[in-house]
Amino acid sequence: MADETETRARARAPAALAGARILVVDDVEDNRHLLTRRLTREGYREIATAADGEEALALIAETDFDLVLLDVMMPKCDGYQVLERLRAGGQLHELPVIVISALNEMDSVVRCIQLGAVDYLPKPFNPTLLRARVSATLEQKVLRDAVRAHLKRIEDELESARKLQMSMVPSIFPPPTPERPLEIFAVMEPAREVGGDLYDFFPTADGRLAFAIGDVSGKGIAAAMFMARTKNLLRVVTGLLQHAQGVADPGTIVSRVNRELCDDNDLMMFVTLLFGIIDPLSGLVTFSNAGHDPAYRLGPDGVVPVEGPQGIALGVNPAFSFQTGELRLAPGEALYLYTDGITEAMAPDDAMYGKERLEEQLRGLTDAPLDRVIGETVRAVRDFAATCPQSDDITGLALRLLPGA
Repeated sequence: MADETETRARARAPAALAGARILVVDDVEDNRHLLTRRLTREGYREIATAADGEEALALIAETDFDLVLLDVMMPKCDGYQVLERLRAGGQLHELPVIVISALNEMDSVVRCIQLGAVDYLPKPFNPTLLRARVSATLEQKVLRDAVRAHLKRIEDELESARKLQMSMVPSIFPPPTPERPLEIFAVMEPAREVGGDLYDFFPTADGRLAFAIGDVSGKGIAAAMFMARTKNLLRVVTGLLQHAQGVADPGTIVSRVNRELCDDNDLMMFVTLLFGIIDPLSGLVTFSNAGHDPAYRLGPDGVVPVEGPQGIALGVNPAFSFQTGELRLAPGEALYLYTDGITEAMAPDDAMYGKERLEEQLRGLTDAPLDRVIGETVRAVRDFAATCPQSDDITGLALRLLPGA
């Protein structure tokens, strides 16, 4: 008969909750015994007890409990102190606490709720109320744990995506050589785990160097995937057109990339892009601008925006024909390319960093090494933004033609 009663009692707690680890904390032994017996009748199998707050905290440090039933008035360390120490340790985010209190101690209950307790049980204990509040609290914890586990998986996947994305942009900057007297440096700092900015540089079949910087609409995974598609298309199209035609100008390359990006673009994403090719022996730079901020030319004349044909962003109109502009760098001159995460950075007073501040910063760096040019402009933006969170990806790329070309 006893076995049958126990079997029926165990069936009351859902299987997912029956194995929950519960800690009963009360300085009165009869109360501990009563609560333990009633929880056992409800089907809970793993129940520990503590006679005061210090013992409870020691047990919590050793065991991952799913629920604590905590008396308020206890010697040595009362319920308030237990809650304060659990909150200070950040444990109340994961460990629910139900306060045990007499009906005439509502002020104590309110204080405990303010300290982080999730509910309370009145004395004397009502079996139905005990069952309902313990079950509801444990069910909520199961759901929270599932959400946390899911978020952890997403965070892990985003971290992997971030590392993968960062591996897709060049991180090794080749030193200048007599055949290619070029200095180059770049930085990309996504606003989220992954972003929509891109930069790239790669040698072409005829010995020149292609370079690009871009900014995809939006942020997050979709923008990162569109960024990867754009970057890969630039390399593939450049190689194919040069193989087929011997030489390909940036306008033709960008036009072909645009047509490819417009195909199956159901999300209507777009990317602004500045793409160029430099001949390191002559200093001739040909470039095509698809809705991107113009580059700056750094040299004896100071900081000068590069003028040239402007097009629309890629991914909007497959029939748009992009044009090619050109300039010639003298030895020692540099090009600075950037995304609007720099110029549109916001300060706490809602002021925007803007092109004027960027140009002023660059004026003091016209002869500086490119890693310093990039590093100091990014630091200036961060100092300007101060406590404001980064709202957009920050990317900068610079290249300089060295003397001897």
